[in-house]
Amino acid sequence: MVILSVRRVGLLFYASKLYSVLVGALFVLAVTRNLPVDDYGAWGVISTLLSYATAATFINYWVTRLRAAGELSATSTGLVISLCFAAVSTSLYALSIGWLSSTFSVRQSALLLSTAYIPVLYAVSALYSSVYGFNPSGAAISEICFESGKLVAAAPSVLLGEVTLEKALAFVLAGYVIQGASLAYFSRRELLRKPSRRIAARVLALSQINTLSVAVPLIASLDVVLLSSLASNTSVAFYTIVNPYLNLIGYSYFLARGLYPALIAGRGPEAGVLLGEALRLTLLLAIPTAVGAAVLAPNLLYLFRPEYSLAGQVLRLAAFSAMIGSVNGVLSDALQGLERADLEGAPPRELYRSRIFKAQALMFAKAVLGISGVACVLSLTRDPLSAAVYARASGLAAETLVLLTLVSWLSMGGVLAGVAKEGARFAAAALLSSAVAWALHPLKIREALLAVGAGAVVYFALLYLADAWFRELAQLALRRALAPLKPGVSGSG
Repeated sequence: MVILSVRRVGLLFYASKLYSVLVGALFVLAVTRNLPVDDYGAWGVISTLLSYATAATFINYWVTRLRAAGELSATSTGLVISLCFAAVSTSLYALSIGWLSSTFSVRQSALLLSTAYIPVLYAVSALYSSVYGFNPSGAAISEICFESGKLVAAAPSVLLGEVTLEKALAFVLAGYVIQGASLAYFSRRELLRKPSRRIAARVLALSQINTLSVAVPLIASLDVVLLSSLASNTSVAFYTIVNPYLNLIGYSYFLARGLYPALIAGRGPEAGVLLGEALRLTLLLAIPTAVGAAVLAPNLLYLFRPEYSLAGQVLRLAAFSAMIGSVNGVLSDALQGLERADLEGAPPRELYRSRIFKAQALMFAKAVLGISGVACVLSLTRDPLSAAVYARASGLAAETLVLLTLVSWLSMGGVLAGVAKEGARFAAAALLSSAVAWALHPLKIREALLAVGAGAVVYFALLYLADAWFRELAQLALRRALAPLKPGVSGSG
């Protein structure tokens, strides 16, 4: 039953992420066709600056763990703590607008509007972390609300051809507000509970263990900062235009999203069984999307603007980095989900020897290695395209080292070897299906949809014939889909 729950939660999360990718790609398409390349690069810079301003959301890591373990007041307590951090961050960001504008060549009006993001993002983070701990399906639905909200907000301006950088920021902000409202609905009963000083003290005390996680996004986000300041915002545009496709690849990780809360709650069969299932679900889609993106890279980027097709090599390198990153996410969840020390009341100092701290330290090392590579690249070339290509190569190398480390730490060689064999079958089917898509040479959106559809049909047909695990999964899905059509099952009469 727990494996079925992991599958169900994972499929819902992936459906929400797939919807996010489709809507996000449509949104980016509408924006890029209305914004100059430099303005799109400025948008990436603002997103990076906001990641710095919201770094303290790392405390919500413990909200998830405590709520999944049964602490009902973790929701309201986490929200209060987050809003306190938000007040400080918003003030500091607002005071820095003039300096940020001159340093990164971004209009002050856009930076001023982005200030409103900070309290909203802190609130959304706290609520999402709690809802994910006790109702993962609700967290997935909130993501659908976010994507739908920003698309609806953008529709009038897009149809009138009146999209500006400031309006694009406002559209996304509207989506976050709607997501926050949906999360508040899912946690409405828990928000009525009085915040707990005991839980607040526990969250703040434990947060010293993952302080490194604050530095991770700050260091990792330096890639955009360095490219902008040492190369150009055009380089940022080449570097970030691939993100919609990377999201599609990386979101395969969410097929395993049910693994972490299941391990924390201590439910289900042994961890190896759940981990194997989670990895298979992830690789089932991570491999074909990465291979397909690599094969069709120039064509896929041409859909945004013809000049972006020059960044084909950027997408190829980033695609495989995203694929490995999705696997690393599952392995890291398993490593941390198996940890019980914090849930059993161990003092913070003891947790420095825990799997949680090891995982955080590894992510810190990855960020340092990745950004060091970007710095080396920029010391050798300032050409916008070359800088973007080699910066992505640096990220791929760092992800590969993380993968090797996590595999050695988990010590589940038998499970991982079995998954690797199926991964090889997935890869063979992906190569054949991508060849079919490549033969269609898509340069328009409808052609791309046709190529992707044809490739998907070939991929899943080949897997149905060659892989027993996928065949069982497909047959189960078909039985469930047809069950309501059988007499006596629909509940009518």
